[in-house]
Amino acid sequence: MSVDERDWGRRVSVMAVIAATGVAVIYIPQPIQTLVGAEFGVEGSATAAAAIAIQAGYALGVVLLVSLGDRYSARRQVTTQLVATAIALAGAALASSFALYVALCFVAGATATIGQILVSAALRLAPPAVRARTTAVLLGSFIVGLFVVRTALGAVADAIGWRGALVACAVFVLALVPLSLRFSPRDAPAEPPAYGRILASIPRVAARSATLRIMTGIHVLVFAAFIALWSMTTVHAVGELGLSVSQAALLGLAGLAGGVATIAAASVHAIVGQRLSLATCVGAALVGVVLVTIAPGSLPVLVVGLFLVSLGMNSEQVSTQAIALASVDPSENGRANTVFMGATFFAGAIATAVAAQLVAIGGYVAVGILALVLVLTAASLAVVADRRGMLGGRPAGRAPGGASA
Repeated sequence: MSVDERDWGRRVSVMAVIAATGVAVIYIPQPIQTLVGAEFGVEGSATAAAAIAIQAGYALGVVLLVSLGDRYSARRQVTTQLVATAIALAGAALASSFALYVALCFVAGATATIGQILVSAALRLAPPAVRARTTAVLLGSFIVGLFVVRTALGAVADAIGWRGALVACAVFVLALVPLSLRFSPRDAPAEPPAYGRILASIPRVAARSATLRIMTGIHVLVFAAFIALWSMTTVHAVGELGLSVSQAALLGLAGLAGGVATIAAASVHAIVGQRLSLATCVGAALVGVVLVTIAPGSLPVLVVGLFLVSLGMNSEQVSTQAIALASVDPSENGRANTVFMGATFFAGAIATAVAAQLVAIGGYVAVGILALVLVLTAASLAVVADRRGMLGGRPAGRAPGGASA
């Protein structure tokens, strides 16, 4: 490995910590939703309002803010958004009503899109020899951050209250500002387009690349299954399995293991190729969903199933996101990532809302059936992508003969 590649590896490690924190923010409401609901007198599916709001805010932030990576340096943008996110979390900790808490969670979600900004910048700047590993490390850090929050925050909230837990999160986010100033990429486009032109061109970027659209569709479906299951895990564990909030939070270790496994398998994607990699990842998610659906009352089976769903979703994203962004001009990476991740988190917000209704009607099994339908649809779309030559063997972005999706 060259000196430049070693230096890049150190930078990626720090960026992974920052990116993981940004993604972790949008899952903060989930492990504490029963505690927040109890304080404000909110019951049932209504307690999921903050979880839905923070994901919807994140999706909006992806659309309005991530595309600015085609205009400003990642260092400037990430640092600014870290400060804004810390302020929003601190405000949520002081909220005097459930409505205000939900609104501030929405704001925190919108400003927490720092991970997506760093992914776009890293894919543009990474040395070719380590680009695949860079993607896997950053995306693996997302799920590690997510489940560190899920695992730790429930226990912290049990000990010091949900408000104290949110203050601790705000302080941690703010502490990352010096690291962002030093390690986030400083490169900015030489001739950046105007912000209005960037937003207006997003639909055109999506329209020009069938690969971008289909890879986005695959990931949207798998992620929706993933978030539907995990958003209701605490409700299921506390309400149906009889666990405490802190005990339910330990289920996050299954997801954390999935994130660690994603990072450990970073080099495998390039070795086995896009077709086999994607098939294996979607297959793992499918097996996990089946296990969760047929035996939601068995804690060991639930843990294994959630691990496989987490590993499958995150590893699938390594393939689909890399293929999607490679199908557009490098100068449009920020906008392509806006399409990819904006659709992902809008779908996540919808999946969370639907799952909250389903769990009230048919329990966790009903949520599992929803997830099963979503992953099977994703698998079908992956077959379409393979037949169109998008998983290797033909130019990215177009199907054989120039047809588009």
